[in-house]
Amino acid sequence: MNGPVNSTDQVVAPGGRRELVVTVLSDVVAPIVVYYGLRALGVAPTPALLAGAVVPAVRALWSLVRHRRLEWFALLVLVLVAATVATSLVTGSERFLLARDGAITAALGLVMLATAASARPAMYAIGRVVLARSGHDAVAWDGRWSGSARFRRIWRAVTVLWGAGLLVDAVLRVLWAYTLPIDVVPALHAVQWLPLLVVLQVVTQLYLRRPGNRELIFA
Repeated sequence: MNGPVNSTDQVVAPGGRRELVVTVLSDVVAPIVVYYGLRALGVAPTPALLAGAVVPAVRALWSLVRHRRLEWFALLVLVLVAATVATSLVTGSERFLLARDGAITAALGLVMLATAASARPAMYAIGRVVLARSGHDAVAWDGRWSGSARFRRIWRAVTVLWGAGLLVDAVLRVLWAYTLPIDVVPALHAVQWLPLLVVLQVVTQLYLRRPGNRELIFA
């Protein structure tokens, strides 16, 4: 599987915005529409959830076929969808299906944490690509990475922050899946990412703009 740096490059590269929109529509919006549409027609929760899970699985499979290489996120989605569908069919547990979203965000969080001590932490890779796409000199960041221990600590800390935030998100998703009314959970899962994103962005920007950090990041 490709590492998170390659996936990030694909998201921010030319055409990446369109790919991001397609991903959000297929992985977030479409399952919700399918689920609540089927529930309105009187379909039971389990088959409605299974039908909703088909959309992101098809998109992930199409991504693997189109790019003709193993992409870690697409493969992750396929494996988790297959596992949760198989388990729910055996156990008849719709709540296990609902907890699938938590498994995905947990996996993403663990991948981020795993890169924190690497030669290129995930959030550094993301920041570098965004910098390059905005017309700035991203190569200068490579020099700072090589020559500044503080610069490296900054991006490792930010990567740990986002990895931990995704793990918190995963715990909440699993908690909601097993405690709230079933028909409430899909909608809650769909909107939960927004406050998490806002909090992580605000904390990240405050940290990057601290005295001593600002000069390294925004010079």
